Amino acid sequence: MLSTPPRPAGLEHGSAQEAIRVLMAMGFIELRAGSHLVKRALAAGETDAALTHLEHMRMIADVCHNLPKDFFPKRRKTRERHAIESLRFHLRELDSDDRAAQWVVGQLERQGFDYVRVLRDRTKWKHAR
Repeated sequence: MLSTPPRPAGLEHGSAQEAIRVLMAMGFIELRAGSHLVKRALAAGETDAALTHLEHMRMIADVCHNLPKDFFPKRRKTRERHAIESLRFHLRELDSDDRAAQWVVGQLERQGFDYVRVLRDRTKWKHAR
């Protein structure tokens, strides 16, 4: 199991900016691991398994490709607002069939983020356990 990465200075655990940082970091890690799995599956002649891994990698890339722009603004409050909007976009109508939203939730929960608190009534989905 991966340990929780150290928190960047100036970001409280649960800030949207820190959540975006975690999503990007975990996305990079999973893409790298996925590329190894694809290579191994292809070497074993398991085309279907390779395609499944590629599909998962594409979903992660789709989630993460616009996240770095959330850190472009110079003002902290503007960066936080952008990060909240990114989280809101990915969690906008979470249901059990939305693999991308499930991946986002899984990453945030594994790192102990209270993303529901960060988003507060900013999304239609209500976290239920």
